[in-house]
Amino acid sequence: MMNIVNTSSPSPSPDPGGRQEKATAVAMYIPRSYYNKFKSVHTNEQFYFVHILAKRMLEHKVKDHEFQSLKIEYLSRQLGSMPRERQIQRLIDDGVVEVQSSRSSGESYQVRSRSKAYRLKEVYRNEVIQDKLIGFWAEKGTALSRRLKRNRMRMSEASLNTCPMLIREFKWIQGLLFDEAKANSYQDQFESTGLRGSAVYNRYSAIRLEYDKHALGNLTQGDFYFKYNGTRLTTAITSAMRELRTCLIDGRGNYFTELDLRSSQLVFICKALQVCSDNGIVENYFNELMSFVTDDIDIYSSAVNRYDDIGAFIRQVTNDDIYREIYHLQFLHQEDWIQINEQESVKSASTKADPRFTSRRSDFKKTVLKDILFNYYTRKLNIPKFAKAFAEAYPQLDHLLRGMANESTKRKKSADLAQVTQSYEAHFFHGVGLDALVRVYPDREFYIVHDSVGVPEDIAEECQQILNEALERHLGIPAGLKLISAD
Repeated sequence: MMNIVNTSSPSPSPDPGGRQEKATAVAMYIPRSYYNKFKSVHTNEQFYFVHILAKRMLEHKVKDHEFQSLKIEYLSRQLGSMPRERQIQRLIDDGVVEVQSSRSSGESYQVRSRSKAYRLKEVYRNEVIQDKLIGFWAEKGTALSRRLKRNRMRMSEASLNTCPMLIREFKWIQGLLFDEAKANSYQDQFESTGLRGSAVYNRYSAIRLEYDKHALGNLTQGDFYFKYNGTRLTTAITSAMRELRTCLIDGRGNYFTELDLRSSQLVFICKALQVCSDNGIVENYFNELMSFVTDDIDIYSSAVNRYDDIGAFIRQVTNDDIYREIYHLQFLHQEDWIQINEQESVKSASTKADPRFTSRRSDFKKTVLKDILFNYYTRKLNIPKFAKAFAEAYPQLDHLLRGMANESTKRKKSADLAQVTQSYEAHFFHGVGLDALVRVYPDREFYIVHDSVGVPEDIAEECQQILNEALERHLGIPAGLKLISAD
């Protein structure tokens, strides 16, 4: 194992030219005391299982104390055959991992319903929370690295077979070079200031940066993460730090500029809202909305001339800053009714003429997406005031969100809404947008990061115009509004 104990420790260099003879090294995030205690005892696979549990905590896919349900098929692909017996049981016996159990039935799981669930012991969970991490690389060519490479190759092949239109994106990614010197300058900057943007540059960030450098530096080998889940494409590029994506170079020696669609998820919720309004959809929301994925829907023209909450919402998303508007709504919201006369009562509120937007927009955006779109309707208590104000201001959108949640049969009630908006988004960026770019620049490379397009910087202005014109054809939003721009 090659340790990354300090942030400046180098990651493995890619094999020069051609196809790799050995599978690439494997990076892992490990609690420090676990590494020190078991570094010469446990196998690469056992370290990797600890990494899986720690990484899911770090990426907030589970709450810190929660057990993580992991299917045996998934574990076998990662750890080899009989993963519980050969790898995980030793971790349980050594007090590193615990398995979910109940007093009455022992280990808790349901056949074909819920897999066995695991979590790190509390001492190691605390180290993950406190950023007491160590990173290391399992050497290239090991059984673990070969197994994970096979997984990546199978994943990319399955993705391309499922959606052949992604073949061009795979080839573009495979042709990209990486400026390691530029990446190192970012790393020096982060380490000297202790910040990455406005966020603290911690141990997790430092280890992740090393991993991203290695992954982006190996793109030309064809061995990189490329997974399409039927809705979204995730790649080594989409997973990388934004700063490191600026170190990618196309075949002509140009760096890339990323062009983002402002308020992307809300833009495509506008499409869903317009579809429901135009077609009288009041039930079976998910199936009905998914049938319009590839349709061009003019959401803008009708919004300009309608004066209900649907028109107001679409205008706020396309013409103004919807997040600032939602922030202000909470100051206008009043839950108490005031009696005017025997027949009439009103809600009353007072607010400053211009309440300041005191939250950072990026932070407030995450709060809005969580508490308005993907959470609040499942809660009975402690609903944020701005979520209540939003529901009062935009009742037809609130009705759509609640209707989709009530109809959903998935464990996470917001999953249907997410799939609809992400499907609309993916169709535009991977299909409509890229097709428009390729018609004008058939011999250039591009890449997609969910709601943005990486374009060579020498044609960035032209690409911005092309994408905004494509958005106008698809959703009717005037190109002159420049909803797609460099962030």
